[in-house]
Amino acid sequence: MKQIIALCIYTSALMLATACSPESPALMAQQDPIPETPVEIPQYEMPAQQEFKWITEDGGQSQLDFNPQVDILFVTDNSESMKSAQENLVRNLDRFTNGINKNAMIDYQIGVISTWDNSDRFLKTKKDKYGIGELRHIKDGKSQNYNKRFVTKKEKHLLASTLDLGVAPYDQGGPEDEEFFAPLTAALEKSGRGGVNEGFFREDAQLVVVFLTDADEFKQSRINPEQMARTLLDFKKGKANKLAVYGALVKASDSDQYKDWALRIHHKYNEQCFDMTQKTPKNNGTCTGFGPEKLEELIVRANEDKGAPDAIKSKYIVGIVNKKFGEDLARIGSDITKKTLSKEIFLTQRPRATADGSLQIRVRYGTPEQLNTGRGQVIPNKANGGWTYDPENNSVLLPGDIEYKYQDKARFAVDLIPLTLAQ
Repeated sequence: MKQIIALCIYTSALMLATACSPESPALMAQQDPIPETPVEIPQYEMPAQQEFKWITEDGGQSQLDFNPQVDILFVTDNSESMKSAQENLVRNLDRFTNGINKNAMIDYQIGVISTWDNSDRFLKTKKDKYGIGELRHIKDGKSQNYNKRFVTKKEKHLLASTLDLGVAPYDQGGPEDEEFFAPLTAALEKSGRGGVNEGFFREDAQLVVVFLTDADEFKQSRINPEQMARTLLDFKKGKANKLAVYGALVKASDSDQYKDWALRIHHKYNEQCFDMTQKTPKNNGTCTGFGPEKLEELIVRANEDKGAPDAIKSKYIVGIVNKKFGEDLARIGSDITKKTLSKEIFLTQRPRATADGSLQIRVRYGTPEQLNTGRGQVIPNKANGGWTYDPENNSVLLPGDIEYKYQDKARFAVDLIPLTLAQ
């Protein structure tokens, strides 16, 4: 009986396994076929090949014009102690003006004003006819005055004699408490229509101020260096790149014999250096020398966009008693020339760059006729002697060391492939 039951169980299991097999004809017959869905591939038109075309920037007339102008104002100390310093300036003046005279492009104007003393004594006894901040008339070597107050290239032969103010001794009404900031401020204020200095300061010109003195700004001056720097910058409408201030000055380390009395270790001017309780003041040994601190501060503040204070002093201040004074003047003149010739052209569109990163910009210099026909001097793209691109301002920078093939009425053209896609 047990054998029969086992056989039945085995037979049932075999039948069940056969029914579940994938090869079972009964189950295969029950599955529906899966229909095939055709795949549709979208068809697009091939895009037209992008064309990059060169355009010439308009930029406006003044943008591309090139009329480099500079107005140079000497603020000269004409106190008695400055006689040898003025003579030294005149002897070396050709080295100062060599660069701007050689370059036919530069349109310069050079004028001079004298220091001031606001004391009653000075105002009552001074001999010259000039008011505070008034440009001196140009003159020849025989002190013959002309009816003009500044020198241009046409009168360059009169520059040395014009800058040679001469000195005014104290007992003949010369200044004692020298002020430089007050006459400089007055010179700016008297430049408007009808003013005695009308025509000297030009809106688009570089403004260069050069102090020539063995003194410092008067200790009790009503104008401080920060205020003077702000006045100059405001006068140029906030354009720091249009302003430069230099100084031919004494240094604190120079011997007292070369300095104005107010900078000497003398009990009348610097009591802190002496024991004043004694009948004859005695040097207490605490002072080592004084320099023109206020003028130095002004020079740093007026040129603060050009570097650190020490670097500015090194570049913009020269020693008035330095044996290399002529070389220093030549360096200042060269610096002024380069600064005057520098230019920035702002672009209306951003330039495209090639795969290797080269900007697709071309800068040309020439007459309008040359530029309109695609010609002119091509300025190279390089750091020295060529143009560079400023991505922050989207502008082309032209430094003052480019060697132009000068032509009258020449200007610039800027060709570029714009970054924007063609429509």
